Amino acid sequence: DGYEREDIDLPNTAPNMFNASLAYANKRFSSRLSANFSDSYIDEIGGNDFEDRYYDTQLFVDFNASYQINTNLSLYTSINNITNQPLRYFQGVKDRTMQAEFYGQRITFGLKYDLFNK
Repeated sequence: DGYEREDIDLPNTAPNMFNASLAYANKRFSSRLSANFSDSYIDEIGGNDFEDRYYDTQLFVDFNASYQINTNLSLYTSINNITNQPLRYFQGVKDRTMQAEFYGQRITFGLKYDLFNK
């Protein structure tokens, strides 16, 4: 019920997305640092450009590592969302936040024992 608009991107499609990883591994140790980037994009089309809802730019950085103690036992750790990237929606322009949620970092670590490794 709005007016015809020709300057709108296809909803839910980011114009730019990038992924990169740095990794190192030898016989006992491995690690990887990864980054995932996505531009902001239109999520919902409103009746006019003031009412459009956008999903904000995202940059996630994750790290994981493992160390093989012996043939059956290893240590591992993983840290996700190192930068505490929020989930954020804005209306029309970036300064008009509609919703922002912070989930923090997620850290997992532990020992892994392989019962069937010979």
